[in-house]
Amino acid sequence: MPKRRMKAEDALKLAIERERGANRFYLEAAGMTSDKDGGKMFKWLARQEARHLAKLRQQLRSVQRDDKWLEWRRRADPIDRSEFPSASEASGQVTASTSEKEVLRMAIKSEQEALAFYAEAEDSTPDLRGKSMFKRLAGEEEGHRALLEEELEWITMSRKYFTLHRFDLRG
Repeated sequence: MPKRRMKAEDALKLAIERERGANRFYLEAAGMTSDKDGGKMFKWLARQEARHLAKLRQQLRSVQRDDKWLEWRRRADPIDRSEFPSASEASGQVTASTSEKEVLRMAIKSEQEALAFYAEAEDSTPDLRGKSMFKRLAGEEEGHRALLEEELEWITMSRKYFTLHRFDLRG
């Protein structure tokens, strides 16, 4: 089956829509959770998606104006699963609501879809800087997915969200 090709402008516009939707989703999720740490985590994710959105808009302007891709630089290293506490450290009754778990599952699914989209966009973009941008963006989204999966595992076995020590989630 031949590979589907996207024009650079179309790929960027789709990426912008994905990031806009992700930002809105995480802001809504922050308002839905009754757990203070969970709210901070979702707000942190919303800020990350807003940062992606701003960078993608800048990228789109550059491609439209000069047909040139800007270099994509990652602000933070990807999340390392070893930084999370092990599931065996969790104890107690499950008190997180089912709706919060469902929000996490929806967010994980959304991040998986974003990863698939960015892989396709990377594959269909002939420009090396464009490929690099989509690859790095996918790496950041992979970090978000890992964070969400760890949070889901943690609240399933614990009483509340786990606050990452590595990130400033204070507001």
